[in-house]
Amino acid sequence: MASSKHIPCGPCHERIANTKAEFWCYNCDEGLCSTCSSHHKRSKSSRDHKTIDIKSYKPFKKAIKTECDKHGQQLNLYCPSHLMPCCEECIPTSHSKCTGIKSLATIVQKTKMEKSKESLDKDINSILDILNRIKTNKSGKIKRGEQQCNSIKGRIAKFRKKINEHLDELEKKLCQETNTVLNKEKSKASDLITELEKKKNNWMK
Repeated sequence: MASSKHIPCGPCHERIANTKAEFWCYNCDEGLCSTCSSHHKRSKSSRDHKTIDIKSYKPFKKAIKTECDKHGQQLNLYCPSHLMPCCEECIPTSHSKCTGIKSLATIVQKTKMEKSKESLDKDINSILDILNRIKTNKSGKIKRGEQQCNSIKGRIAKFRKKINEHLDELEKKLCQETNTVLNKEKSKASDLITELEKKKNNWMK
């Protein structure tokens, strides 16, 4: 992937001009604008240098220093006042008044632990967020389920009430019809009995 960072032209930068580089020279290890690139190619000392389009240039990450530039010893200490690693010979010369100097390995280990803790905290927060969303989702479903259940119960109660009202009305109507039929039959029977009694009395005279 090409570098998206603005890379200045080296020769122009030395002339205090902030010109954007369009080419990269691996031999000079610097960027070149189109003008400087033309001079670069014509110059006898640099005409054979390997140059590429700046869009194809991939900057290399600088290696982490492990040795002191001044004393050539291993950087095994850390100065919190200057926020920099140092060797044992740096202490009396450059950090004699600094306090809180600790082993670099301790600082690195602490940093790793802090990053691990930070990563763990993020993972825990992510899990808690997922659990909260699941809880909210399930709580919502339970609430909706209860609402639907209550709604169904309400509809059943209304339907049952209508059925009861209909049955009561039907019972009343049937009872009325039964009484009407019974009264008619009783009236007919009474009339028949009366007529038979009259005939009986006439025969006995």
